[in-house]
Amino acid sequence: MRRRAGALLAALAWLAAPPAQADDVDLIPQAVRQGAPAAPAATERAAKLNLENALSVWSLRDPVVSIPGGTSVDARNRTSVELRGRWRLGKSVELHLSDRASAIEQNDFSFPSSRTWRNDWREGYLTWEPAPREYLEAGRINLRNGVALGFNPTDFFKTRSLVDQSSQDPSALRENRLGTFMLRGQRIWDGGSASLAWAPKLYSPTPIETGLPAAGLRARLDRTNGASRLLASASFELGDLAPQLLVYHEGGVTRLGLNLSRTAGKSVVLYGEWAGGRYPNLITRALAYGRETGTLPAGVPGVLPAASGDEFQNDLALGFSWTGAAKLTLNAEYLYHQAGMTREDWRRWFATGSANAGSLAATGALWYIRAFAADQQEPATREQLFLRAAWSDAFVPHLELSGFALVNLYDRSRLVQLGARYDLSERWTLGAYLGANLGAAESERGSLPQANSAVLQALYYF
Repeated sequence: MRRRAGALLAALAWLAAPPAQADDVDLIPQAVRQGAPAAPAATERAAKLNLENALSVWSLRDPVVSIPGGTSVDARNRTSVELRGRWRLGKSVELHLSDRASAIEQNDFSFPSSRTWRNDWREGYLTWEPAPREYLEAGRINLRNGVALGFNPTDFFKTRSLVDQSSQDPSALRENRLGTFMLRGQRIWDGGSASLAWAPKLYSPTPIETGLPAAGLRARLDRTNGASRLLASASFELGDLAPQLLVYHEGGVTRLGLNLSRTAGKSVVLYGEWAGGRYPNLITRALAYGRETGTLPAGVPGVLPAASGDEFQNDLALGFSWTGAAKLTLNAEYLYHQAGMTREDWRRWFATGSANAGSLAATGALWYIRAFAADQQEPATREQLFLRAAWSDAFVPHLELSGFALVNLYDRSRLVQLGARYDLSERWTLGAYLGANLGAAESERGSLPQANSAVLQALYYF
């Protein structure tokens, strides 16, 4: 492990080294450049309204560790109206809004019912520019950081923000999610920028939601503002290297972050992302949160060995992107989440589940650990590999093909998805996604009840 950590640090140091020559910064994919804040556009932009229908079906299997209550959802249809827009309210003030209202049909509840209607208020905030390239913002903001695609260690505001959507691609998950109510200030100058964001605690911690989020029109700020959080960041340019430094504080824990990217030739971008701080591992935090919110009984025994105190935890994503002349982009990333479950943790997870098959308390606590990781949008596994391919105008104009694989490096189980989107016209877009959890019965992905999935999507733009 020490040799591996040394190699990873050496790789980050190489990324930080001055480049031999400067290349065109426009070769860097947009997703890689999202770490550096950008100034809001000065021009007016009309609202965008679309109608979406997404039909999802799953093939189910019996997991080797039973889930209390079982899993019966194998079909869901979501019809949504989505609004995104920005309006000028004065010379230097803008209103930003992103909202999606949905009607849900699902095989395990009747339609219509109290669970049918759902609203996802993703963003709603004001931007004030008191001076050129200085901005103050207040409201619900989806604040994203990070240069990687499969896992973003510095994307600190991703926790508890998931909403239902068609694609499982991690890069899509971070674009379409609940924002956090916050105050944010930003200043941009030639060659750099700095920002400070504060999100107040508005609610006490609430239980995590399994399956679909609760129905209704509530804003669900209890998910995004259950703790007071502070984030300071600064970006600057060093040749074709664009580092971003971050300091994040939540609940008495301070974490540091760093994003780096640099071009290597005409088609390749190398990037790295790191975050570190002292806090408990995933198992310890999950069981503690379950007891705190009443989901797990206060006296439930520890189903897996948990660390007795805080440890310095490192998160790391190292990867590269290659873009070809045919609009094909390939990404490969090594993902390391030190707080995640090790090979031995997974062995104990399955052994404990088998030994306590008749205990709902034990198996419920085991599955709660994984549900907590998904709710926090952090990997359940310590080491993974992420591979992604995207091809625009594939074979014919307006056809985009994509696919990704997220591989557990301990048991080789995989989450894979293939996707296709075709713009029929300026108004209509059709999409399809095929996904699978592959692996042995006693593996991370092979133990999930959802074996395969298919999604058909139709979008109409007004």
